[in-house]
Amino acid sequence: MIAYFSWRSASRTISHVQRGLGILAGDTIKSAADLKLPVVAVTLISRKGYFTQEIDPQGWQQEKPVVWDRPGT
Repeated sequence: MIAYFSWRSASRTISHVQRGLGILAGDTIKSAADLKLPVVAVTLISRKGYFTQEIDPQGWQQEKPVVWDRPGT
């Protein structure tokens, strides 16, 4: 049995975690399934702590929080 732990997810409902590492995690699990490997995937998701980044006209980074409201909660 292989345990795959990832901080990121390839969720289609949470747009801010489906970039870079999230896609890599999804591809890794898909490849393991294609090879019929015994694998269990675990990821952690937090509703807080995510943010988008922008650079203001003065060149400073500005963070804007992203709130994830899971449907049905």
